[in-house]
Amino acid sequence: MSKRILVIGASACGAKAAARIRRLCPDDDVTLLDESRYISYAACGMPYYLGGRVRAMDDLRKTTYGRIRDAAYFQEVKGIQIRTGLRALHIDRTARLVEAEDVATGKSFSFAYDALILAMGAAPKTPPIPGAELRGVYHLTRLEDAEALAAELGGRGRGSAVIVGGSFIGVETAEALASRKWSVTMLERESQLFPGLLDFEIAAMIQEHFFENNVAVELNAEILSFGETDGRVGRVITKKAQYDADIVIIAAGLAPRTKLAQAAGLSLGETGALRVNARMQTDDPAIYAGGDLVENVHLVTGKPCYIPLGSTANKHGRVIADNICGIPSEFPGVQGTFACKAFDYSVGSTGVTEAQAARLHLDAGAVSVCGFDKAHYYPGSQILGLKLIYENGTHRLLGMQAVGKGDAVRRIDVAATAIRLRASIRDIVSLDLAYAPPFSAALDVFVAALNVVGNIATGLMKPVDAREAKALLEQGGALMVDVRSALEFERTHIDHPGVVNLPLDELPRRMGELPKNRKIICVCLLGLRGFTAQRMLDGAGFADVHTLEGGLFLWPWKDELA
Repeated sequence: MSKRILVIGASACGAKAAARIRRLCPDDDVTLLDESRYISYAACGMPYYLGGRVRAMDDLRKTTYGRIRDAAYFQEVKGIQIRTGLRALHIDRTARLVEAEDVATGKSFSFAYDALILAMGAAPKTPPIPGAELRGVYHLTRLEDAEALAAELGGRGRGSAVIVGGSFIGVETAEALASRKWSVTMLERESQLFPGLLDFEIAAMIQEHFFENNVAVELNAEILSFGETDGRVGRVITKKAQYDADIVIIAAGLAPRTKLAQAAGLSLGETGALRVNARMQTDDPAIYAGGDLVENVHLVTGKPCYIPLGSTANKHGRVIADNICGIPSEFPGVQGTFACKAFDYSVGSTGVTEAQAARLHLDAGAVSVCGFDKAHYYPGSQILGLKLIYENGTHRLLGMQAVGKGDAVRRIDVAATAIRLRASIRDIVSLDLAYAPPFSAALDVFVAALNVVGNIATGLMKPVDAREAKALLEQGGALMVDVRSALEFERTHIDHPGVVNLPLDELPRRMGELPKNRKIICVCLLGLRGFTAQRMLDGAGFADVHTLEGGLFLWPWKDELA
Protein backbone atom coordinates (compact mmCIF):
# COMPACT_ATOMS: atom_id res chain seq x y z
CA MET A 1 0.00 0.00 0.00
CA SER A 2 1.36 3.40 -0.94
CA LYS A 3 2.14 5.90 1.80
CA ARG A 4 1.81 9.67 2.02
CA ILE A 5 5.21 11.11 2.87
CA LEU A 6 5.39 14.77 3.85
CA VAL A 7 8.75 16.51 4.15
CA ILE A 8 9.15 19.94 5.76
CA GLY A 9 12.38 21.50 4.55
CA ALA A 10 13.81 21.03 1.05
CA SER A 11 17.51 21.42 1.65
CA ALA A 12 20.17 18.71 2.17
CA CYS A 13 18.38 16.26 4.47
CA GLY A 14 14.83 16.78 3.23
CA ALA A 15 15.64 16.66 -0.48
CA LYS A 16 17.91 13.63 0.00
CA ALA A 17 15.26 11.72 1.92
CA ALA A 18 12.53 12.56 -0.60
CA ALA A 19 14.62 11.54 -3.61
CA ARG A 20 15.66 8.23 -2.06
CA ILE A 21 12.11 7.40 -0.99
CA ARG A 22 11.03 7.80 -4.60
CA ARG A 23 13.78 5.41 -5.71
CA LEU A 24 12.98 2.83 -3.06
CA CYS A 25 9.17 3.17 -3.00
CA PRO A 26 8.10 4.61 -6.37
CA ASP A 27 4.39 4.26 -5.53
CA ASP A 28 4.57 6.46 -2.44
CA ASP A 29 3.23 10.00 -2.63
CA VAL A 30 6.01 12.40 -1.62
CA THR A 31 5.46 16.13 -0.99
CA LEU A 32 8.10 18.67 -0.01
CA LEU A 33 7.25 21.97 1.72
CA ASP A 34 9.69 24.85 2.05
CA GLU A 35 9.13 28.48 2.97
CA SER A 36 11.98 29.68 0.72
CA ARG A 37 11.82 30.02 -3.04
CA TYR A 38 15.17 28.26 -3.51
CA ILE A 39 15.42 24.56 -2.73
CA SER A 40 18.06 21.81 -2.76
CA TYR A 41 21.12 24.02 -3.17
CA ALA A 42 24.73 23.72 -2.06
CA ALA A 43 24.74 26.13 0.88
CA CYS A 44 28.39 25.37 1.67
CA GLY A 45 29.33 26.79 -1.72
CA MET A 46 27.91 30.26 -1.05
CA PRO A 47 31.19 31.87 0.12
CA TYR A 48 32.89 30.63 -3.06
CA TYR A 49 30.13 32.19 -5.15
CA LEU A 50 30.67 35.51 -3.37
CA GLY A 51 34.40 35.24 -4.00
CA GLY A 52 33.96 34.47 -7.68
CA ARG A 53 35.25 30.89 -7.68
CA VAL A 54 31.71 29.71 -8.45
CA ARG A 55 30.73 31.89 -11.39
CA ALA A 56 26.93 31.78 -11.25
CA MET A 57 24.56 31.39 -8.34
CA ASP A 58 22.60 28.80 -10.29
CA ASP A 59 25.68 26.57 -10.29
CA LEU A 60 24.90 25.94 -6.62
CA ARG A 61 21.51 24.54 -7.65
CA LYS A 62 22.62 22.26 -10.48
CA THR A 63 22.95 18.52 -10.67
CA THR A 64 26.26 17.03 -11.81
CA TYR A 65 24.90 17.06 -15.36
CA GLY A 66 23.77 20.69 -15.29
CA ARG A 67 20.02 20.54 -14.57
CA ILE A 68 18.79 23.11 -12.04
CA ARG A 69 17.14 21.46 -9.04
CA ASP A 70 13.96 23.54 -8.99
CA ALA A 71 10.33 22.54 -8.45
CA ALA A 72 9.95 21.50 -12.08
CA TYR A 73 12.99 19.22 -11.84
CA PHE A 74 11.67 17.44 -8.74
CA GLN A 75 8.24 17.02 -10.32
CA GLU A 76 9.38 15.91 -13.78
CA VAL A 77 12.42 13.82 -12.91
CA LYS A 78 11.73 12.64 -9.35
CA GLY A 79 7.94 12.61 -9.25
CA ILE A 80 7.99 14.71 -6.07
CA GLN A 81 5.52 17.51 -5.39
CA ILE A 82 7.30 20.71 -4.34
CA ARG A 83 5.43 23.51 -2.57
CA THR A 84 7.68 26.51 -2.06
CA GLY A 85 6.74 29.67 -0.18
CA LEU A 86 4.77 27.65 2.41
CA ARG A 87 5.48 27.89 6.12
CA ALA A 88 4.45 24.96 8.33
CA LEU A 89 2.52 26.23 11.36
CA HIS A 90 1.20 23.27 13.30
CA ILE A 91 1.49 19.48 13.50
CA ASP A 92 -1.59 17.52 14.59
CA ARG A 93 0.01 14.22 15.58
CA THR A 94 -3.33 12.54 16.34
CA ALA A 95 -4.93 13.34 12.99
CA ARG A 96 -1.54 13.24 11.21
CA LEU A 97 -2.07 16.61 9.61
CA VAL A 98 0.22 19.56 9.05
CA GLU A 99 -1.22 23.06 8.76
CA ALA A 100 0.70 25.55 6.64
CA GLU A 101 0.31 29.03 5.23
CA ASP A 102 1.43 30.81 2.11
CA VAL A 103 4.20 33.21 3.12
CA ALA A 104 3.07 35.83 0.63
CA THR A 105 -0.74 35.63 0.86
CA GLY A 106 -1.44 34.05 4.24
CA LYS A 107 -3.66 31.41 2.61
CA SER A 108 -4.03 28.24 4.71
CA PHE A 109 -3.33 24.66 3.60
CA SER A 110 -3.53 21.23 5.23
CA PHE A 111 -1.40 18.21 4.36
CA ALA A 112 -2.06 14.67 5.56
CA TYR A 113 0.78 12.25 6.13
CA ASP A 114 1.54 8.66 7.01
CA ALA A 115 5.16 9.57 7.69
CA LEU A 116 6.45 13.07 8.38
CA ILE A 117 10.05 14.21 7.95
CA LEU A 118 11.21 17.35 9.75
CA ALA A 119 14.20 18.92 8.03
CA MET A 120 13.79 22.64 8.74
CA GLY A 121 17.48 23.07 9.50
CA ALA A 122 18.84 25.88 11.64
CA ALA A 123 18.58 29.65 11.88
CA PRO A 124 21.53 32.03 12.23
CA LYS A 125 22.25 33.26 15.72
CA THR A 126 22.02 37.03 16.05
CA PRO A 127 23.82 38.49 19.07
CA PRO A 128 21.80 41.21 20.85
CA ILE A 129 23.79 44.10 19.40
CA PRO A 130 22.21 47.55 18.98
CA GLY A 131 21.94 48.30 15.27
CA ALA A 132 21.70 44.67 14.15
CA GLU A 133 18.52 45.56 12.25
CA LEU A 134 20.24 48.18 10.05
CA ARG A 135 20.44 47.83 6.30
CA GLY A 136 23.77 46.39 5.28
CA VAL A 137 23.83 43.81 8.09
CA TYR A 138 23.65 40.29 6.64
CA HIS A 139 23.70 36.63 7.50
CA LEU A 140 24.87 33.95 5.09
CA THR A 141 22.72 30.87 5.67
CA ARG A 142 20.23 30.93 2.77
CA LEU A 143 20.67 31.37 -0.96
CA GLU A 144 18.59 34.54 -0.69
CA ASP A 145 21.32 35.90 1.60
CA ALA A 146 24.02 35.13 -0.97
CA GLU A 147 21.90 36.71 -3.71
CA ALA A 148 21.46 39.95 -1.75
CA LEU A 149 25.11 40.09 -0.71
CA ALA A 150 26.33 39.46 -4.24
CA ALA A 151 24.17 42.29 -5.53
CA GLU A 152 25.59 44.72 -2.95
CA LEU A 153 29.18 43.63 -3.52
CA GLY A 154 28.77 43.98 -7.26
CA GLY A 155 27.22 47.41 -6.93
CA ARG A 156 29.95 48.78 -4.69
CA GLY A 157 33.11 47.44 -6.25
CA ARG A 158 35.24 47.77 -3.13
CA GLY A 159 34.60 48.71 0.48
CA SER A 160 35.04 47.76 4.11
CA ALA A 161 33.47 44.68 5.67
CA VAL A 162 33.28 43.48 9.25
CA ILE A 163 32.61 39.79 9.87
CA VAL A 164 31.25 38.77 13.26
CA GLY A 165 32.35 35.23 14.05
CA GLY A 166 35.56 33.32 13.34
CA SER A 167 34.38 29.84 12.42
CA PHE A 168 33.50 28.15 9.07
CA ILE A 169 31.30 30.74 7.40
CA GLY A 170 33.20 33.69 8.83
CA VAL A 171 36.59 32.38 7.71
CA GLU A 172 35.42 31.40 4.23
CA THR A 173 33.58 34.68 3.73
CA ALA A 174 36.61 36.68 4.86
CA GLU A 175 38.64 35.02 2.12
CA ALA A 176 35.88 35.66 -0.42
CA LEU A 177 35.69 39.39 0.31
CA ALA A 178 39.45 39.83 0.55
CA SER A 179 39.79 38.21 -2.89
CA ARG A 180 37.53 41.01 -4.18
CA LYS A 181 39.96 43.58 -2.69
CA TRP A 182 37.66 44.53 0.15
CA SER A 183 39.12 45.62 3.48
CA VAL A 184 38.09 42.89 5.91
CA THR A 185 38.03 42.79 9.71
CA MET A 186 36.99 39.73 11.68
CA LEU A 187 35.65 40.00 15.23
CA GLU A 188 35.59 36.88 17.40
CA ARG A 189 34.31 37.01 20.97
CA GLU A 190 36.44 34.04 22.08
CA SER A 191 40.22 34.01 22.48
CA GLN A 192 40.91 32.16 19.20
CA LEU A 193 39.48 31.44 15.77
CA PHE A 194 37.43 28.23 15.40
CA PRO A 195 36.58 28.23 19.12
CA GLY A 196 35.65 24.79 20.38
CA LEU A 197 36.72 23.22 17.08
CA LEU A 198 40.51 23.57 17.09
CA ASP A 199 43.17 23.78 19.75
CA PHE A 200 44.83 27.12 20.33
CA GLU A 201 48.09 26.54 18.46
CA ILE A 202 46.37 25.18 15.34
CA ALA A 203 43.89 28.08 15.27
CA ALA A 204 46.79 30.52 15.72
CA MET A 205 48.19 29.36 12.37
CA ILE A 206 45.01 30.53 10.63
CA GLN A 207 45.09 33.86 12.44
CA GLU A 208 48.70 34.41 11.34
CA HIS A 209 47.79 33.50 7.75
CA PHE A 210 44.94 36.02 7.91
CA PHE A 211 47.49 38.66 8.93
CA GLU A 212 49.62 37.70 5.92
CA ASN A 213 46.55 38.25 3.71
CA ASN A 214 45.63 41.63 5.23
CA VAL A 215 42.60 40.44 7.18
CA ALA A 216 42.53 42.07 10.61
CA VAL A 217 41.37 39.93 13.54
CA GLU A 218 40.20 41.14 16.94
CA LEU A 219 39.88 38.33 19.48
CA ASN A 220 37.98 38.58 22.77
CA ALA A 221 35.91 41.16 20.90
CA GLU A 222 33.08 42.77 22.82
CA ILE A 223 30.85 44.49 20.27
CA LEU A 224 29.05 47.48 21.71
CA SER A 225 26.99 48.52 18.67
CA PHE A 226 26.64 48.77 14.91
CA GLY A 227 26.74 52.48 14.07
CA GLU A 228 24.44 54.11 11.51
CA THR A 229 25.46 56.21 8.53
CA ASP A 230 22.81 57.56 6.11
CA GLY A 231 20.23 55.02 7.22
CA ARG A 232 22.44 51.94 7.03
CA VAL A 233 25.34 50.39 8.89
CA GLY A 234 28.53 52.44 8.66
CA ARG A 235 30.77 51.26 11.47
CA VAL A 236 31.20 48.65 14.19
CA ILE A 237 32.16 49.75 17.68
CA THR A 238 33.87 47.34 20.06
CA LYS A 239 35.23 47.92 23.54
CA LYS A 240 38.74 48.20 22.03
CA ALA A 241 38.26 49.91 18.66
CA GLN A 242 35.98 51.27 15.95
CA TYR A 243 35.89 49.86 12.41
CA ASP A 244 34.45 51.26 9.19
CA ALA A 245 31.83 48.92 7.78
CA ASP A 246 30.01 49.27 4.47
CA ILE A 247 28.60 45.84 5.24
CA VAL A 248 28.51 43.56 8.27
CA ILE A 249 28.15 39.79 8.01
CA ILE A 250 27.05 38.00 11.16
CA ALA A 251 28.42 34.46 11.24
CA ALA A 252 27.99 33.74 14.94
CA GLY A 253 26.72 30.17 14.67
CA LEU A 254 23.43 28.36 14.17
CA ALA A 255 20.45 27.45 16.33
CA PRO A 256 18.15 24.54 15.35
CA ARG A 257 14.64 25.53 14.23
CA THR A 258 12.79 23.55 16.90
CA LYS A 259 9.70 25.72 17.48
CA LEU A 260 7.36 23.63 15.30
CA ALA A 261 8.57 20.35 16.80
CA GLN A 262 8.35 21.62 20.38
CA ALA A 263 4.80 22.87 19.83
CA ALA A 264 3.92 19.34 18.70
CA GLY A 265 5.25 17.92 21.97
CA LEU A 266 8.45 16.43 20.58
CA SER A 267 11.41 16.33 22.94
CA LEU A 268 14.61 18.29 22.70
CA GLY A 269 17.94 16.79 23.67
CA GLU A 270 20.65 18.03 26.02
CA THR A 271 22.06 20.35 23.36
CA GLY A 272 18.75 22.10 22.66
CA ALA A 273 18.39 20.41 19.27
CA LEU A 274 15.66 17.88 18.52
CA ARG A 275 16.24 14.44 19.98
CA VAL A 276 16.08 11.42 17.67
CA ASN A 277 17.00 7.76 17.98
CA ALA A 278 19.46 5.91 15.76
CA ARG A 279 16.69 5.37 13.18
CA MET A 280 16.22 9.17 13.11
CA GLN A 281 12.78 8.93 14.74
CA THR A 282 11.48 11.50 17.21
CA ASP A 283 9.27 10.65 20.20
CA ASP A 284 6.55 9.97 17.64
CA PRO A 285 7.55 6.93 15.51
CA ALA A 286 5.68 8.40 12.53
CA ILE A 287 7.80 11.57 12.64
CA TYR A 288 11.44 11.47 11.54
CA ALA A 289 13.93 14.34 11.69
CA GLY A 290 17.45 15.06 10.50
CA GLY A 291 20.00 17.60 9.37
CA ASP A 292 20.80 20.76 11.31
CA LEU A 293 17.58 20.35 13.31
CA VAL A 294 18.75 17.39 15.40
CA GLU A 295 21.48 16.45 17.83
CA ASN A 296 23.75 13.45 17.34
CA VAL A 297 25.84 11.12 19.45
CA HIS A 298 29.57 11.86 19.43
CA LEU A 299 31.37 8.65 18.51
CA VAL A 300 34.42 9.44 20.66
CA THR A 301 32.77 10.77 23.81
CA GLY A 302 29.45 8.91 23.60
CA LYS A 303 27.69 12.14 24.55
CA PRO A 304 25.04 14.16 22.70
CA CYS A 305 26.46 16.90 20.49
CA TYR A 306 25.23 19.49 18.03
CA ILE A 307 27.51 19.68 14.99
CA PRO A 308 25.53 20.96 11.97
CA LEU A 309 27.19 19.90 8.70
CA GLY A 310 25.84 19.35 5.20
CA SER A 311 27.59 15.99 4.92
CA THR A 312 25.80 14.73 8.04
CA ALA A 313 22.44 16.03 6.80
CA ASN A 314 22.75 13.99 3.60
CA LYS A 315 23.53 10.84 5.60
CA HIS A 316 20.52 11.50 7.81
CA GLY A 317 18.28 11.77 4.76
CA ARG A 318 19.36 8.37 3.48
CA VAL A 319 18.79 6.67 6.85
CA ILE A 320 15.34 8.25 7.15
CA ALA A 321 14.34 7.10 3.67
CA ASP A 322 15.53 3.56 4.30
CA ASN A 323 13.50 3.21 7.48
CA ILE A 324 10.35 4.68 5.97
CA CYS A 325 10.66 2.21 3.11
CA GLY A 326 11.15 -0.81 5.37
CA ILE A 327 14.95 -1.13 5.20
CA PRO A 328 16.28 -1.18 8.79
CA SER A 329 18.98 1.46 8.98
CA GLU A 330 20.72 3.34 11.79
CA PHE A 331 22.89 6.42 11.97
CA PRO A 332 25.69 5.71 14.46
CA GLY A 333 26.76 9.28 15.19
CA VAL A 334 29.41 11.82 14.29
CA GLN A 335 32.94 12.65 15.32
CA GLY A 336 33.04 16.29 14.26
CA THR A 337 35.15 15.83 11.14
CA PHE A 338 35.51 19.05 9.17
CA ALA A 339 37.78 20.82 6.72
CA CYS A 340 38.02 24.48 5.81
CA LYS A 341 39.96 26.49 3.26
CA ALA A 342 41.52 29.73 4.50
CA PHE A 343 43.38 31.46 1.65
CA ASP A 344 46.34 29.16 0.89
CA TYR A 345 45.89 27.10 4.03
CA SER A 346 43.79 24.01 4.61
CA VAL A 347 42.70 23.22 8.13
CA GLY A 348 40.66 20.37 9.52
CA SER A 349 39.88 18.26 12.53
CA THR A 350 38.30 14.97 13.51
CA GLY A 351 37.43 13.48 16.89
CA VAL A 352 38.12 15.54 20.01
CA THR A 353 40.61 18.33 20.56
CA GLU A 354 43.00 18.37 23.51
CA ALA A 355 40.87 21.09 25.14
CA GLN A 356 37.70 19.03 24.73
CA ALA A 357 39.41 15.94 26.15
CA ALA A 358 40.46 17.96 29.21
CA ARG A 359 36.94 19.35 29.74
CA LEU A 360 35.52 15.83 29.55
CA HIS A 361 38.19 14.50 31.93
CA LEU A 362 39.42 11.98 29.38
CA ASP A 363 42.75 10.36 30.16
CA ALA A 364 44.37 11.70 27.01
CA GLY A 365 47.76 12.68 25.72
CA ALA A 366 48.54 15.00 22.82
CA VAL A 367 51.48 15.80 20.60
CA SER A 368 52.11 18.14 17.66
CA VAL A 369 54.28 17.04 14.73
CA CYS A 370 55.30 18.77 11.50
CA GLY A 371 56.45 17.40 8.17
CA PHE A 372 56.09 17.76 4.41
CA ASP A 373 52.95 16.74 2.55
CA LYS A 374 55.05 15.42 -0.37
CA ALA A 375 58.65 14.33 -0.72
CA HIS A 376 60.54 17.40 0.51
CA TYR A 377 62.54 17.59 -2.73
CA TYR A 378 59.46 17.47 -4.98
CA PRO A 379 58.40 20.87 -6.40
CA GLY A 380 55.51 22.38 -4.51
CA SER A 381 55.98 20.38 -1.32
CA GLN A 382 54.54 22.16 1.71
CA ILE A 383 54.78 21.86 5.48
CA LEU A 384 51.85 20.42 7.41
CA GLY A 385 51.32 20.66 11.13
CA LEU A 386 49.45 17.76 12.75
CA LYS A 387 48.19 17.41 16.30
CA LEU A 388 47.26 13.96 17.58
CA ILE A 389 45.11 13.29 20.65
CA TYR A 390 45.20 9.74 22.00
CA GLU A 391 44.09 7.75 25.01
CA ASN A 392 46.85 7.15 27.50
CA GLY A 393 47.61 3.50 28.07
CA THR A 394 45.67 2.06 25.13
CA HIS A 395 46.97 4.71 22.69
CA ARG A 396 43.59 4.63 20.93
CA LEU A 397 43.39 7.58 18.55
CA LEU A 398 40.84 10.11 19.83
CA GLY A 399 41.37 13.07 17.52
CA MET A 400 43.59 14.83 15.04
CA GLN A 401 43.95 18.33 13.64
CA ALA A 402 45.94 19.39 10.59
CA VAL A 403 46.92 22.76 9.16
CA GLY A 404 49.15 24.10 6.41
CA LYS A 405 49.44 24.80 2.71
CA GLY A 406 49.70 21.10 1.90
CA ASP A 407 47.08 18.37 1.66
CA ALA A 408 45.70 18.39 5.18
CA VAL A 409 42.38 16.81 4.25
CA ARG A 410 43.91 13.52 3.11
CA ARG A 411 45.47 13.04 6.55
CA ILE A 412 42.28 14.05 8.34
CA ASP A 413 40.33 11.45 6.37
CA VAL A 414 42.75 8.67 7.30
CA ALA A 415 42.57 9.68 10.96
CA ALA A 416 38.77 9.90 10.81
CA THR A 417 38.62 6.33 9.51
CA ALA A 418 40.95 5.11 12.25
CA ILE A 419 38.90 6.83 14.95
CA ARG A 420 35.66 5.38 13.57
CA LEU A 421 37.19 1.89 13.81
CA ARG A 422 38.42 2.61 17.36
CA ALA A 423 41.95 1.84 16.23
CA SER A 424 45.00 2.30 18.39
CA ILE A 425 48.18 3.89 17.13
CA ARG A 426 49.73 0.42 17.14
CA ASP A 427 46.99 -0.72 14.72
CA ILE A 428 47.59 2.01 12.17
CA VAL A 429 51.29 2.89 12.37
CA SER A 430 52.02 0.34 9.63
CA LEU A 431 49.15 1.32 7.34
CA ASP A 432 50.06 0.68 3.72
CA LEU A 433 49.40 4.23 2.51
CA ALA A 434 49.92 5.21 -1.11
CA TYR A 435 53.36 6.65 -1.78
CA ALA A 436 54.93 8.52 -4.66
CA PRO A 437 57.00 11.74 -4.38
CA PRO A 438 54.24 13.98 -5.84
CA PHE A 439 51.80 12.82 -3.14
CA SER A 440 53.68 11.88 0.00
CA ALA A 441 57.01 11.40 1.70
CA ALA A 442 58.20 7.80 1.87
CA LEU A 443 57.14 7.89 5.51
CA ASP A 444 53.96 9.95 5.38
CA VAL A 445 53.71 12.83 7.83
CA PHE A 446 50.70 11.11 9.44
CA VAL A 447 52.70 7.92 10.03
CA ALA A 448 55.62 10.02 11.28
CA ALA A 449 53.28 11.58 13.83
CA LEU A 450 52.17 8.13 14.98
CA ASN A 451 55.81 7.13 15.41
CA VAL A 452 56.38 10.19 17.60
CA VAL A 453 53.69 8.93 19.97
CA GLY A 454 55.59 5.66 20.12
CA ASN A 455 58.80 7.52 20.91
CA ILE A 456 57.05 9.38 23.72
CA ALA A 457 55.64 6.14 25.13
CA THR A 458 59.10 4.56 25.31
CA GLY A 459 60.65 7.67 26.84
CA LEU A 460 62.82 8.44 23.83
CA MET A 461 61.17 11.77 23.19
CA LYS A 462 60.38 14.16 26.03
CA PRO A 463 58.10 16.77 24.46
CA VAL A 464 57.25 20.25 25.66
CA ASP A 465 54.33 22.04 24.05
CA ALA A 466 54.42 25.70 23.05
CA ARG A 467 52.47 27.04 26.03
CA GLU A 468 54.65 25.23 28.54
CA ALA A 469 57.83 26.29 26.72
CA LYS A 470 56.74 29.94 26.71
CA ALA A 471 55.91 29.82 30.41
CA LEU A 472 59.27 28.25 31.24
CA LEU A 473 61.09 30.92 29.25
CA GLU A 474 59.23 33.76 30.94
CA GLN A 475 59.88 32.28 34.39
CA GLY A 476 63.54 31.68 33.62
CA GLY A 477 63.00 27.99 34.18
CA ALA A 478 64.62 26.69 30.99
CA LEU A 479 67.29 27.35 28.41
CA MET A 480 65.99 27.05 24.84
CA VAL A 481 68.61 25.80 22.39
CA ASP A 482 67.75 26.56 18.76
CA VAL A 483 69.63 23.94 16.70
CA ARG A 484 68.92 25.41 13.26
CA SER A 485 71.71 26.90 11.20
CA ALA A 486 73.05 30.36 12.00
CA LEU A 487 71.40 31.73 8.86
CA GLU A 488 68.00 30.28 9.77
CA PHE A 489 68.34 31.68 13.29
CA GLU A 490 69.30 35.10 11.97
CA ARG A 491 66.24 35.20 9.73
CA THR A 492 63.77 34.45 12.51
CA HIS A 493 63.91 33.17 16.07
CA ILE A 494 62.13 33.43 19.41
CA ASP A 495 63.16 36.80 20.78
CA HIS A 496 64.15 36.03 24.37
CA PRO A 497 67.44 36.14 26.31
CA GLY A 498 66.87 32.51 27.30
CA VAL A 499 67.20 31.39 23.67
CA VAL A 500 70.61 30.51 22.21
CA ASN A 501 71.63 29.27 18.79
CA LEU A 502 73.75 26.12 18.66
CA PRO A 503 73.46 24.49 15.20
CA LEU A 504 72.96 20.74 15.21
CA ASP A 505 76.09 20.19 13.11
CA GLU A 506 78.17 21.91 15.80
CA LEU A 507 76.46 20.33 18.80
CA PRO A 508 78.78 17.30 19.24
CA ARG A 509 81.86 19.49 19.75
CA ARG A 510 80.15 22.40 21.53
CA MET A 511 77.73 20.72 23.94
CA GLY A 512 80.18 21.46 26.74
CA GLU A 513 78.98 25.07 26.49
CA LEU A 514 75.56 24.02 27.84
CA PRO A 515 74.79 23.69 31.56
CA LYS A 516 74.03 20.13 32.65
CA ASN A 517 72.09 21.23 35.72
CA ARG A 518 69.41 23.18 33.86
CA LYS A 519 66.27 22.26 31.92
CA ILE A 520 67.00 22.48 28.19
CA ILE A 521 64.43 22.69 25.38
CA CYS A 522 65.73 21.84 21.91
CA VAL A 523 64.10 23.75 19.08
CA CYS A 524 64.12 23.65 15.27
CA LEU A 525 61.65 24.45 12.49
CA LEU A 526 59.70 21.19 12.38
CA GLY A 527 60.83 19.21 15.42
CA LEU A 528 63.05 16.49 13.94
CA ARG A 529 66.37 18.27 14.48
CA GLY A 530 65.22 19.26 17.95
CA PHE A 531 64.52 15.60 18.77
CA THR A 532 67.90 14.57 17.36
CA ALA A 533 69.61 17.17 19.56
CA GLN A 534 67.64 15.99 22.60
CA ARG A 535 68.84 12.41 22.08
CA MET A 536 72.43 13.56 21.63
CA LEU A 537 72.30 15.48 24.90
CA ASP A 538 70.55 12.59 26.63
CA GLY A 539 73.40 10.33 25.57
CA ALA A 540 75.96 12.82 26.87
CA GLY A 541 74.50 12.72 30.35
CA PHE A 542 72.27 15.81 30.33
CA ALA A 543 69.46 14.93 32.73
CA ASP A 544 66.60 17.28 31.80
CA VAL A 545 66.42 17.77 28.04
CA HIS A 546 63.21 18.17 26.04
CA THR A 547 61.99 18.77 22.48
CA LEU A 548 59.65 21.60 21.46
CA GLU A 549 56.88 19.69 19.72
CA GLY A 550 55.77 21.12 16.40
CA GLY A 551 58.88 23.30 16.21
CA LEU A 552 58.72 26.94 15.23
CA PHE A 553 56.23 26.17 12.47
CA LEU A 554 53.51 25.70 15.10
CA TRP A 555 54.81 28.38 17.50
CA PRO A 556 51.58 30.35 18.08
CA TRP A 557 53.14 33.76 18.77
CA LYS A 558 54.65 34.59 15.39
CA ASP A 559 54.45 38.31 16.11
CA GLU A 560 56.99 37.84 18.92
CA LEU A 561 59.63 36.31 16.65
CA ALA A 562 62.68 38.43 15.90
